[in-house]
Amino acid sequence: MTTPKQVDLKTIARELLTTGKADVFIGYQAATQPLTAAPLIIHKPLAPDAERDMVRKVDALIFDDRCEMNLVNYLHKFKDRNVAIVVKGCDSRSVVGLLQEKQVDRKNLIIIGAPCRGVVDRRQAGSEIYTACRECPVHNPVIADYLIGAPVPQPDLPEITPEMEAMRKASPDRRWERFHKEMSKCILCYACRNLCPACYCKICFADASKPKWGGRTDDPSDAMMFHLQRLMHLGGRCTGCGACVRGCPMNVDLRLYNDHLRSHVKQEYGFMAGMDPAAQPPLAMYGTDDCNEFIR
Repeated sequence: MTTPKQVDLKTIARELLTTGKADVFIGYQAATQPLTAAPLIIHKPLAPDAERDMVRKVDALIFDDRCEMNLVNYLHKFKDRNVAIVVKGCDSRSVVGLLQEKQVDRKNLIIIGAPCRGVVDRRQAGSEIYTACRECPVHNPVIADYLIGAPVPQPDLPEITPEMEAMRKASPDRRWERFHKEMSKCILCYACRNLCPACYCKICFADASKPKWGGRTDDPSDAMMFHLQRLMHLGGRCTGCGACVRGCPMNVDLRLYNDHLRSHVKQEYGFMAGMDPAAQPPLAMYGTDDCNEFIR
């Protein structure tokens, strides 16, 4: 595979937009709150006034450890346009997932890879990075046309995190207690769903009324049903980007359950989501050597 060319972020954005190679450039800008960045969507200029606006926005582009959002979710809004997008390692896996599921067309994408050591957890004091970043197996983009920095070292990670190993060893009562505690926080705002690039159904099961799959009350059982069904939908598709956890206003620790799901998929099928555009997710195919123990 050809190593992507290293470029300056603002230079490549200006070039792609002014030459018309990209209709839209999706990146980051500094936000108003400390330690935060916000999405910045820049459109190809079609008039002199628009060109001045484009130059102003390009000058506002940044990439650093404040850039936590997974911008891949915006690709759903520009399916028929030529889009350039900035992606971290975990975000690039989301792009691969959408390519696998034919939700985006590779020829319409210009992928600007951003090697990343982790993003700052704004809820913590100092420069502490998110837990998902400390446990991230892909600090460098798995797919990119350009890079805006040199590749960063990938630390060795255990197959199973200590926290997950402790939870697996816990008694069923203890695991249920932890699950009930987390689900009791949930207010069913659906921020986790709305921020997830893999949640792109036009009508989500949570919004369907015929049939109705669950309620929307403050009873924890409604939250449990929503999250269990959503986890089933993410089997072999969740890349562990952490967007759902970072966006939750109630700090529900969905990470532990997403990690558990990904670990089982890797253990049973040898599959990591979002690594190979040519691979099929395990729940989208069948092999004669698939694990069938659950039906015996």
